[in-house]
Amino acid sequence: MKPHGQKSLRLVSAFLLAGVVLAPGALRADATNAVLATVGERSITEAEIENQIKGQMLRLHNQIYSLKKKAVDAIIDAHLQEQEAKKRGITRQQLRQQEVTDKTEPVSDAEVEDYYTKNKARFGERKLEEVQAQLKQSLQGRKQQQRQQAFAAELRKATTIDFTLAPPIVDVPTAGAPAKGPQDAPITLVEFSDYQ
Repeated sequence: MKPHGQKSLRLVSAFLLAGVVLAPGALRADATNAVLATVGERSITEAEIENQIKGQMLRLHNQIYSLKKKAVDAIIDAHLQEQEAKKRGITRQQLRQQEVTDKTEPVSDAEVEDYYTKNKARFGERKLEEVQAQLKQSLQGRKQQQRQQAFAAELRKATTIDFTLAPPIVDVPTAGAPAKGPQDAPITLVEFSDYQ
């Protein structure tokens, strides 16, 4: 009896999730009329606060997209590395050793000194000798990360990847704004976050 109950619970959960995932359009149609609060006889609707929070909501949607994209990329890279390791008859750790660790040039003392000189303000009163070992390790980690990204790009070139995850789309009213070119030309907006 217990397994049957668990199965029913899973089915109900699946239907509830499907309702949430598959029906956002239907929910969104009534969303602007949704009453969020009532003060005496006054009702506050979704439409009333929409403009007020539009920018913050867009940032949240972008953050959600970014997190999903990062997770999808990580899974793709792990899968491609697993496939490559199988093809070579080695483990993923051995593949990483061959393609990343062994192919990353060691950081030279000259590179450490150059970085220290260019970023001296960051180190305050600390001299090169005090931070050299830590700095060398940090720069080596960066080089390995760059090599890891280059290897991931090499693996991606050799396969077909179809992304269906789409970034958030924003409707930008253009009525009355000066314009040049076709009326239906696509527009791409790029947001620079944490840009310094």
